[in-house]
Amino acid sequence: MNALRSVRLRRSLRYAFCLLWISLLLPYGLTIAQEVDFSGFGATGVRIFDRNPVAEFNQEYYYEGKLQADIKLSKDIEAQLDFRGSSDDREAVLREFSVKFEYFTYARIKIGNVKKPYSIEGLVDRDEYIPVFDSYIHRRNEELGYAGRNVGLLVYYNYKDKRPDFPFSYAAGVFRNNSYVTSAYLRGGWHHGGLTTTLGYATLARSGDDAITTHGFSADVGYRTGAAETTLEGFYSQDPEEGIRRRLLDMDESVYTAGLRSLSALRFDIDGDVVEVIEPHMMLTWYAPDAAASSYHTLEILVGVNVFLDDDVRLRLSADGLLTKDRFSDEYSTHGSVFATEIFVRF
Repeated sequence: MNALRSVRLRRSLRYAFCLLWISLLLPYGLTIAQEVDFSGFGATGVRIFDRNPVAEFNQEYYYEGKLQADIKLSKDIEAQLDFRGSSDDREAVLREFSVKFEYFTYARIKIGNVKKPYSIEGLVDRDEYIPVFDSYIHRRNEELGYAGRNVGLLVYYNYKDKRPDFPFSYAAGVFRNNSYVTSAYLRGGWHHGGLTTTLGYATLARSGDDAITTHGFSADVGYRTGAAETTLEGFYSQDPEEGIRRRLLDMDESVYTAGLRSLSALRFDIDGDVVEVIEPHMMLTWYAPDAAASSYHTLEILVGVNVFLDDDVRLRLSADGLLTKDRFSDEYSTHGSVFATEIFVRF
């Protein structure tokens, strides 16, 4: 009991220190910057899991929030601070600091702890993402090191409607983390009206005793209008962890994972006094941890609806079903499936 109280006390002190640091930093930023824009979101809800209630909780009542400061330092230089907090760890975390340089018309340079440009989900902000949950494929890509954030240098350009003469988006970056992994990314997209097609490549080079170099490929196509959107995305990437394990067993270390993901959504304008828009959506994914043994895989069927009470306030309902077949069973397991409902507010 005393150890538990000590852990809670340390967490509370860290949380208080972070809040103090923010309160001291932001007024200073306001005095030196030309312009500071604040944005963020808050969410609270409940998740109900398909778990063994004897071994672990099968309900989670949660809350989370984000506070982002975009600081305009000059005409061509911006900085960003992104703080996150949730009920899982009850502390504020500096998730991103980055500085962006805009010296060129078709190029932006960003340095800091930023997102790796490997997938659609990895690049979309939480407050713009349609489902409550990331897909199973994205979570696996993050565990393998292809997705997520690292400290790095990124050169990129995002297509803008006001420049139709250059219908392209691209990103190229080099990243490094504290696990001795250096990664490099290339991603390019073409836009035509509501149609977008993208190809991506990533390589991870791990040094040290378990040195290994792996490669990943991604491709997607999507179409979007004001009333609907749909995307189809595919991945084919090496598993570094499984590769190292098999190397120790004198087996072929080139183990490739494969996955497909589709997301479709419709938007119905209600324009009522309470409800403005209803957005039903469905996400389907297929993921095989070893493409050479694709009979062992995970299917994901996510159905949900976003009810917009305002442009920035929505009620979100989602049922995320996972069907997993592995080497130890001939039948699908639903372990890890979850139903969630939350209130989401952005500002």
